[in-house]
Amino acid sequence: MAADGTATWAREEVDSYPDDNGLNPGDAGQYASMAIANDGQVWISYQDASNGVMKYAHKADGTWDVGMADAGQGPTPDGGRWTSLALDGSGNPVAAHHDNGKGNLRVAHWNGASFAGEVAAEGEAYDPPDTAADPSMASADVGEYARLAIASDGTEHIAYYDRAFGALRLASGKAGSYTVTTVDDDGDVGQWPSIAFDGSTMWIAYHDVANQDLKVATGSPGNFTVEVVDSADHVGADTHIFVDDGAVGVVYFDGFNNDMKLARHSGDGWTTDTVAGSTGALGYHNESVRIGSTRYAACYDFTARNIYFTALP
Repeated sequence: MAADGTATWAREEVDSYPDDNGLNPGDAGQYASMAIANDGQVWISYQDASNGVMKYAHKADGTWDVGMADAGQGPTPDGGRWTSLALDGSGNPVAAHHDNGKGNLRVAHWNGASFAGEVAAEGEAYDPPDTAADPSMASADVGEYARLAIASDGTEHIAYYDRAFGALRLASGKAGSYTVTTVDDDGDVGQWPSIAFDGSTMWIAYHDVANQDLKVATGSPGNFTVEVVDSADHVGADTHIFVDDGAVGVVYFDGFNNDMKLARHSGDGWTTDTVAGSTGALGYHNESVRIGSTRYAACYDFTARNIYFTALP
C-alpha cells in the first residue's frame, strides 16, 4: 500500500488453471475464504465444484500446495459451499462449510498434515402447524452463508442460516463438541452473517430476508440483543462487520441502489452512509481489512466486472 492510498496488485494462479497441455483440470475456486498467518503463510478454503468437496490451498516459501480439506456426506457429494476459514491461536487453519448434499454444517481442522472434518450442526425439518393455510413442510437444511470467527479464548463460533426455519443459528465450541443456539428467528432472518468481537462481546451483522433490512445482534451465545440498523429498501445482504479501537462498523449491500453502504455504531445508536456506487453497481460480496490505521473495503463491481477497493471514511 503506497502512502497516497493506492495499491499494487499481483495475480497468482492457484488451482484449476489449464496445464502445459491446455487441459482443464476442473472447476474450483468458488466460495473462497482466506487468512494470513503472522509468519506470512497463506491459507485459502474454497469449493471444488467438479467433485463436490471443500479444498484448501496453502502458500509457504512462495509455493502453493492444494489438497482436499473435507467432503460432503450426501448421496451425491456437494460440500464446500460457503466456506469460511480462520486461524486458531497456534496459526492452524479451521474451515467451516455447507454440505449441500446432506444439509449440514461441517467444520474441518488442520492437524499438521491434513484436515479432519466433522458435523458441527444438523438441522431439523420444519413441520408446519395443522391450519387452513397448510404451508408445505421444509426439509432440514443448515449451514448456508456460514461465517466462522475464533474468540480470544479459542472458542470457535460459526454463524449460519437455518433455511427450514428461516433463522440465524450459532454453533459454538471446539473440535468434537459444538453447541447450537438461536440468535434470531423472527420471521425469515440470518442470511449473509458476519462476526466481530469487542472483548467478550460478540457482534453479528446479518440480513433480514423477509423485511430486506440490516440487523445486528449483540451479546453472547444464548443471550443476544437484536436491533434493526438500516430499514431502507432492499438493504442488508453481503455484510462484513468489524471493530476498530472499540468502534463497530458494518459494510453491506444496498440492493435498491446497487451501492456499498457503511453503518457505524456510536453511543447514540447507528449512522448509515453510502460509500460508493454512483458510477456503477457496487456492494456485492463485501470484505474489509485494516492496514495500519486505515480501514479498507472491497467488493465486486458488477458493472466493470472487477474488484472495487477503497478506504472507508
